[in-house]
Amino acid sequence: MNFLATRLCVWVLTLALFPVPVNFLARSFQVEVLQCINSRALPPGADARVSLADRVVVYLVKAEAKEPDAWYRDDYRIARLTVGFARRGSRIPHVEASYRVLGLHPEKVWPSILRNRELILGALYEQVSGGKLPPKKPPTEVGWPLAAKALV
Repeated sequence: MNFLATRLCVWVLTLALFPVPVNFLARSFQVEVLQCINSRALPPGADARVSLADRVVVYLVKAEAKEPDAWYRDDYRIARLTVGFARRGSRIPHVEASYRVLGLHPEKVWPSILRNRELILGALYEQVSGGKLPPKKPPTEVGWPLAAKALV
């Protein structure tokens, strides 16, 4: 939705309460009312080019800051570090980020969580988890009965 009239009213009221120098009025109007943030609206010395990776990192930082769940915050931090390591040319950025945040290889995170649950719950672990998982089925070849009949 476009709230141009609302933004204009708020901008005028703000200027009435907090006057700014005349030479900043045009820039203030661009940024606050029109929401046109381009190279002319940026402060002097700021780089107008923002890469996709920079925008992703900004999004992840904001998401991490407002996330109440500690585990999800760790996930956001791992994602942010993964982007950073990838930008620096790491061949395994997700592994480096996982080691940095959790101290474990990504493939060892879930087994570690299960092991910690078992240590904390002790004898109750069997009741809570429903026991050990059944053994995996051996791989078998899947046949296509309709295709086999068509070849005969």
